[in-house]
Amino acid sequence: MNGLKILRDEIDKLDQDMVEIFEKRIEKVLKIAEYKAENNEPILNENREKEVILKNISRLKNKEYSNYVEELFNTILSISKKIQDKQLNTDTDS
Repeated sequence: MNGLKILRDEIDKLDQDMVEIFEKRIEKVLKIAEYKAENNEPILNENREKEVILKNISRLKNKEYSNYVEELFNTILSISKKIQDKQLNTDTDS
C-alpha cells in the first residue's frame, strides 16, 4: 500500500469520526432549540458564539490554524442556527 493511500484512509477515518460527532452535536442543538422555545429565548446569542469560537481557538496546539478554526466554527454555528430556526418554526406550525 502506498503512502498516499494510507494517508487518505486515515483521513477517511477522521471524516467518519467527525460525522459521528457532528450528529451528536446536532442532537444537542435540537435540545437547546426546545429549551429556547419553552423559555422564549432567541436563537442568536452573539456572546455565546464568540465564546465558543475563542474557546476552541485556545484549544489549538498550532495557533497558525486559528483562522481556519474560526471559519469552521462560524460554519458550524450557522448550521446550528438554521437547525434551531427550522425546529422552532416546525413546532409553531403544528
